Amino acid sequence: MAEALSTADLVLASIAIAMALSAFGAVATSLSVAVAMAAGSIPATGSIGYALFYNPPTDA
Repeated sequence: MAEALSTADLVLASIAIAMALSAFGAVATSLSVAVAMAAGSIPATGSIGYALFYNPPTDA
């Protein structure tokens, strides 16, 4: 049976999802790609901050 997703896996997925949604938003609306990716980087940066400072990786 497959193992459950770890916190690190979820953080990486949330970064990818935020950037993919912002790229889709640039294509689907009249926003420029630069503006959409800048807006998408805000939640992606929040995910990185969560992983580094709120719930940092520890040794097993």
